[in-house]
Amino acid sequence: MEGMPGLLWIFILPFTNSLVSCEEPFTPDLRQDYSNLLVVEGLISTDPGPYVVRLSRATTVVYPEYNPVTDSEVIIMDNQGHSEMLSETEPGVYTTATDGIQGIAGNSYKIQIKDSERNVYESAFEKLPAPVDIDTIYPILEYHYSDVYHQDIPGYRFNISTQNGDNDSLCFRWQLQHTWQYASDYQIYLYYDGKLHVFPDPDSLQTCWITEPVYSIFTTTAIGLDKPVITDYPLHYIGFDTRHFSIRYSLLVKQLTISRSAWEYWDAVKEQTTASGNLYTHLPYQIKGNIKRVDDENEPVLGYFQVAGIDVKRIFINRPPAIIPMHYPICELSLPDYEAYGWMFYNIDARDWPEYVTIDGSGQRALPDRQCTDCREKGGTIVKPDFWIDN
Repeated sequence: MEGMPGLLWIFILPFTNSLVSCEEPFTPDLRQDYSNLLVVEGLISTDPGPYVVRLSRATTVVYPEYNPVTDSEVIIMDNQGHSEMLSETEPGVYTTATDGIQGIAGNSYKIQIKDSERNVYESAFEKLPAPVDIDTIYPILEYHYSDVYHQDIPGYRFNISTQNGDNDSLCFRWQLQHTWQYASDYQIYLYYDGKLHVFPDPDSLQTCWITEPVYSIFTTTAIGLDKPVITDYPLHYIGFDTRHFSIRYSLLVKQLTISRSAWEYWDAVKEQTTASGNLYTHLPYQIKGNIKRVDDENEPVLGYFQVAGIDVKRIFINRPPAIIPMHYPICELSLPDYEAYGWMFYNIDARDWPEYVTIDGSGQRALPDRQCTDCREKGGTIVKPDFWIDN
């Protein structure tokens, strides 16, 4: 969770300044002017390493692709004379050693990059802030209108509060990763692979877990507040029209205490990517990070080398009380599912095997869509995460 994947920069950052009326359609300039720019994504923090820096080249909006920058020299250095050259562990991914340079609050750090053409890029030294602890993370029940159901449906909005910081100029960014447990709607009792067999463990493909980052950008600052503390800051919202809360949900929050310049950068990225959701309602502009080409400061460089104090907290949330309705789709056996069981024996295409058969309460056999019986078909894994705590 060290920033957004490099490919996403392509869509956020390549637009030049344009003046448009709020009343007139905007057509972005899609020439190649801002393709092939260096994109830097990296972090050093108070968390132990190894730290990762990703280098890529921006491509066009019309033909986006991930284009890693290989064979570069990447060095992280501090203001105490320590430095480390990172190793390229995969194309475009550069990593410090496990026992290599470590972020220390109060020290200043910068990155220097020399690409395969010997062009040199670097950031200015930036002081690593002391981390501020997370106080609480909690869900609040909200109702949002659904275009699918044409009514307000419930969901959870997550809020976060920090503990008191040591100064009133604190700035924050939060990175989120969530995991949810869910189940298929029917158990597998039989399977067919040219012959019909009893399925040995009906529970084995029913429960899954999915882990994903929350890609939204969350930033705020204590500048101008009476106290150096953030209270009830709203994070993401998830409606009950998904299976996220169908069994159990976990949210991992990484709280980054960052510099004011880093906050201004990420706040600008947030504004550009979230304002009304499209280019017609918000002026796109190029967002400058903290990295420059040494011999040509006019060459745009995309991305930001982050220096951050970090605190991490994980919470678990159970399924809401039964009085609160869930709205996610549920499989229901129908006549075609029962008929499909009979036709299954005439299918000799082994690419469809194994076929999974369920049995209803009256003992009838049916062949529903595989998503109804095999939870992996919804994108999850049957391997329980190491951090998972059951109810």
